[in-house]
Amino acid sequence: MKSADTNNDTFISYLKELPNYMTIFMIPVLFMTAGPMLIEMSRSTGYSTGDLSLVFTFFIIGLVTGQLTSVLFNRKFRKIIIIFSGYIVIIAMLVLLANIGHLYLFYVSYLFTGYISGVIWMQAAKYILENKIKNKDRLITIFLSFYPIGNIIAPFISSAIIRNGISWRYSYYILAGMVVIVLALYVIFKHEWREKTLNLDEEKIPFRKIFYKRRLNMLFIFGCLLLFFYGISEAVIAVWSPTYLRSEKLFDIQNAGLAISIFWLTILAGRIIVIFLAGKIKANYIILALSILATAAMSIFIPLKNTYGILVAIGFAGLGCSAIVTLGISSTSTIYEKGRGILATIVFAVVNLGAAAAPFITRLISRFNMAWSVIIAPLAMGATALIIFGKIIYENRSRKQ
Repeated sequence: MKSADTNNDTFISYLKELPNYMTIFMIPVLFMTAGPMLIEMSRSTGYSTGDLSLVFTFFIIGLVTGQLTSVLFNRKFRKIIIIFSGYIVIIAMLVLLANIGHLYLFYVSYLFTGYISGVIWMQAAKYILENKIKNKDRLITIFLSFYPIGNIIAPFISSAIIRNGISWRYSYYILAGMVVIVLALYVIFKHEWREKTLNLDEEKIPFRKIFYKRRLNMLFIFGCLLLFFYGISEAVIAVWSPTYLRSEKLFDIQNAGLAISIFWLTILAGRIIVIFLAGKIKANYIILALSILATAAMSIFIPLKNTYGILVAIGFAGLGCSAIVTLGISSTSTIYEKGRGILATIVFAVVNLGAAAAPFITRLISRFNMAWSVIIAPLAMGATALIIFGKIIYENRSRKQ
């Protein structure tokens, strides 16, 4: 039996999950592509960049709702059917987005696209969790690493379109084409249409049977809080800073897109580094060190005026952000022995709720002072550092009792 598990831990076994990796890749591409071109969208539609930036919030609200309700679809349909149907709906929504001009229709379209994306995200996650690969830590790390890759690619799509004088609306057709490619990968790699029905026993565990230990409940709350504030901080840098850089630092769209690509590239690099540190250094201490680094880099980034200095600061901010969310999700969703599927759903939702709150906050502050609108990033990251510090103290004290 042991050898069978080992045989599953091969390059081909990892490769077979490529369509699920691409699902995680596509989610940030679907809503982050619009970030660097909000100014062009504003000029074309007549709506302010602040109002248009709320599409990111509506997408994330839909994403969280989709994640939380995804299990309802599994009671009637197989994962592959849910994924295929969802992606077909997303293609239709992207075509719609390419042709509409009313602000509220943008909101509704992004909300619905986010919802379907959330449902598909959890189906891809179920594929990963049910995989027979023995080294789940490596598999999940690879899986989640495709998210920053999507964020790296997204700004290049929009900046290339604007730089070549093409209407921003054509970006949605490009995204629809990318979705078609992902669907083709599912046809190639996930053709077992008669897959076994997912066992939902874990999903039916009552909450009172999961959250019955006060100490573990406190640790779970600490974990959720740090992930919530992290979500705010990351979203401010990733979603709002391109507009901030273009309006306050006078960056062109190419350099604004480059800044965000550097941010996600260093996030990816940091995650690769942490793979080798995990297990040797406690996750809490890694998160604390990273959150302090990110807070310092984000604080330095705001007053800087030199282009290269700004890009370096954003790079260090990305390095600091790198593994906070992966280690936070991993440690928080495995605190309890039972109900880990429910816990994972809650934890992902908390991160995305933080990200959803960010555009509302930056929109409010930018109306009074654009320069101060990004200060939320280091403040929220500082809160993350304080929370993980409190979590470390609480764990140490509870062990002594």
